[in-house]
Amino acid sequence: MKRTLIALCATVLVSALACAQNAQFQAGVDRAQVGSGEQFSLQFTLTNAGTGGGKNLQLPDLGKFHIMSGPNESSSMQIINGAVSSSVTYHYVLQPKEIGKFTIGAATIEAGGVTLRSAPVVIEVVKGSTRANQPGGKQDDAAAQIGDNLLLKATVDRTHVVQGEQVNLVFKIYTRVSIANYAVEKNPTMTGFWGEDVETPKNIQTNPETVNGKQFRVGIIKRMALFPTQPGALEVGPMELQTSVQVQDRRSTDPFESFFRDPFGRQVNYIVKSEAIKIKVDPLPPDPPSDFKGAVGQFAMSTTVDKKTTRTNEPIDLKVTVSGTGNIKLIESPAVELPADFEQYTPKVSDNINRTGDRISGSKTFEYLLIPRYPGLKVIKPVTFSYYDPAKREYVRLRSPQIELNVEQGAAAVTPLISGGSQEDVRLLSQDIRFIKLGESGLSPRGEHLHTSGVFIAMLLLPLACAGGALVYARQRQAVMLDQAGYRNRRAIKVARKGLKQAEYLLKEKGSTGAPASNQRLRFYGEISKALWKYLGDKLTIPQSAFSIEGAVAELSRREAPADLIASLKALLETCDLARFAPTSLDLTVMQRTYDEAQRIIVALERILR
Repeated sequence: MKRTLIALCATVLVSALACAQNAQFQAGVDRAQVGSGEQFSLQFTLTNAGTGGGKNLQLPDLGKFHIMSGPNESSSMQIINGAVSSSVTYHYVLQPKEIGKFTIGAATIEAGGVTLRSAPVVIEVVKGSTRANQPGGKQDDAAAQIGDNLLLKATVDRTHVVQGEQVNLVFKIYTRVSIANYAVEKNPTMTGFWGEDVETPKNIQTNPETVNGKQFRVGIIKRMALFPTQPGALEVGPMELQTSVQVQDRRSTDPFESFFRDPFGRQVNYIVKSEAIKIKVDPLPPDPPSDFKGAVGQFAMSTTVDKKTTRTNEPIDLKVTVSGTGNIKLIESPAVELPADFEQYTPKVSDNINRTGDRISGSKTFEYLLIPRYPGLKVIKPVTFSYYDPAKREYVRLRSPQIELNVEQGAAAVTPLISGGSQEDVRLLSQDIRFIKLGESGLSPRGEHLHTSGVFIAMLLLPLACAGGALVYARQRQAVMLDQAGYRNRRAIKVARKGLKQAEYLLKEKGSTGAPASNQRLRFYGEISKALWKYLGDKLTIPQSAFSIEGAVAELSRREAPADLIASLKALLETCDLARFAPTSLDLTVMQRTYDEAQRIIVALERILR
């Protein structure tokens, strides 16, 4: 008996080793054609790999499919007439993302010290359903229950608008099955649009709606307000939801299977996808007002100052508020024309936007800090703001009243901004002037005339050479200056580095306490802010007077700068503005981090804005 057992084990071992040498790795699908939205099975089967089995399974690129489940691994072994056969199957459930004919590439696995490759598999995804032509099974039964009973639709209130006009986008889920939960698998792409999420209830409220003779429960998943930023034929991409749907298995005649079946059904992961939407966007009418900066909607404007009487070197707060409906988030700061002896800082921008109705509404306030330097009656000229009204199909220009300010002399006088040449007393000292004596000079020629010497001729030709060189230089300079955008772009990084160098000097300069003095810290943040604004103005070719944080964010977004970089830049600019008016925040560690962050942002922007 003992000898028989040993012989049997040896036979099994030898057979297993022989099988390992004849290992095979195959791929297959349960059907070669599936409908859009249907799921199918993908199996990778390793046979005759011996007792060691396989390891390091490497899947092919499955980017055209959603992996709904897997890998589910199963194995089996048989001994027939002393011959051992084994197999291991790796099972995946996939759902196609789009229609077309796709090739699932080769997978690899290691077995018996060698790497095995499966053959590619071709699968065709067609529009509609193919279940009527397929054999039954649990997967087909689940797809049959979901199929056309779960839809995701995107709708817009208009498909033909003008640039900047609001478009309301709504995603609705239509269901006739039980959804346990869902999650956004892929948000829609919206190239050419600025999007604002509109608030929706957290708990979806469903209402009955009939589609093609079927009654669905319909709920709103997401609402957005879109503002096209460019003309042309634009497209809102599809949204994809991953849902967990509860399905019932088909009844079986097997009493044991019916006994163990869950009476409440089972949950199946299912991807539902909306269709893309095309929107035609017309360009804005030509010849806009000179102060038009892209505002579209219906707006009103108001201007206020915190005081009409002040003293020199005391700040005045000027607020310009634009309110109404439209693309408020994209509104840029209006230009404020001040007297020449006023100092103006970059405006602080705040907005109050209502995102609950059919139209985005609210207000945006630009707060300008002005400092008068000389006394007298000062006049701030009317502020103008232009927008395009799509209802009237025309440009509208708003104009505020002028603001008169009485500026009195403050305690400390200021050095004039523009001063003439200094005037000094002139004294004539007798020892400073010596008269040349008339008579013999004691000088006599040495036999060579000055006008025939080489030095004299060279001196005559030198002005001509200088004039020619100056002419060539002037022409080159003129060519460079004509390309203002290129000139500003090239010098942007140089100017920014110069500003950061000054900020670094202020950071390292120590006061009596061993740390930078308060005024040095204020100047530090001013230099950081100035360096950033000059760099952005030169790089984006935008005048400093027309620049704002929101304008910079919008322009960088239009140029497809990374969102995290834009957010870091906005936070840094706001930190610099706040630090100049909040001395308690001037910490040395924070200053060092601010300097390092400014360097990082400018380097990152230089790589993008070439």
